[in-house]
Amino acid sequence: MLFAKNNFNKTKRFGAGKRRFIYSKKTYANPFFQRKKVSSLRQSGFLSNKIKLTIIASFVTILIFIWLLFFSTLFKINKIEISGVGENLASEVESLARQVAEDRPLGKNNLLLYNEDKLSQILNNKYYLQTLNIKRKPLHTLKITLKEKSQIAVWREGDKYFYLDSEGNAINQVEPLNINGKLMPLIENQTNIKIAGRKANINESALDYILALFNEFKDKKHSFEIERFIVDRDLNTVKMAVLDGPRIYFNLEETVTKQVERLDLIIKEKLPDNLKTKEYIDLRYGNNIYIK
Repeated sequence: MLFAKNNFNKTKRFGAGKRRFIYSKKTYANPFFQRKKVSSLRQSGFLSNKIKLTIIASFVTILIFIWLLFFSTLFKINKIEISGVGENLASEVESLARQVAEDRPLGKNNLLLYNEDKLSQILNNKYYLQTLNIKRKPLHTLKITLKEKSQIAVWREGDKYFYLDSEGNAINQVEPLNINGKLMPLIENQTNIKIAGRKANINESALDYILALFNEFKDKKHSFEIERFIVDRDLNTVKMAVLDGPRIYFNLEETVTKQVERLDLIIKEKLPDNLKTKEYIDLRYGNNIYIK
């Protein structure tokens, strides 16, 4: 009886057919997953440090580059070589080239930063060039090679003198003291039409005519020397001024040969000793020659 009672009490206490569950806050982790996670964190940290080092190295490189480019003397222009022109023009070109090198807020006189386009524009505007080549020679030299259009005559307007090319274009202005009248003719413009852009008030045929006359008399033929040629308002006319002598008028529509032959004949027959006492000799009207 006692045994049955105890069983009843035991059944009543715990309940018949019921299971007892015990809960715990303890968590469980997969050891393989945990190792993988730790490895990812370590790799992420390594990449982060690598990126930081890359950024720092890039920043330092940029600073070094800026210093070398703008503040160091590693690429300083120490020499400017000019070739293809005479000393006077070479000196002018060198001066202009150095002005371009200095004309910047940072990186003055730096070969790598040199503005070749700006110098090219300045030189082409100032001079009438056939060729222009600008090169950098490591590490401190700027080389400029240029060639002007061929100078065949000097054009005078007032107190200004210009070299002309074969097309009648003004190459550049020239100082009177640098002009050699024995090498090329001096042409004085006495019209009201002045140089426009680069074009002088003379066409190619008139210029060729003057060159032919210059070559005919440049060796002091008939013992006189050419002072200058004159272009004025008289149509189809070129006037040749003899030094300390008369002006000789030529017709552009008649050949140089014929008019020179007439002049030779007049000088030999009528003016062998008193040519320089005359004011002018006009050859423009064929066989009708006028002398004063």
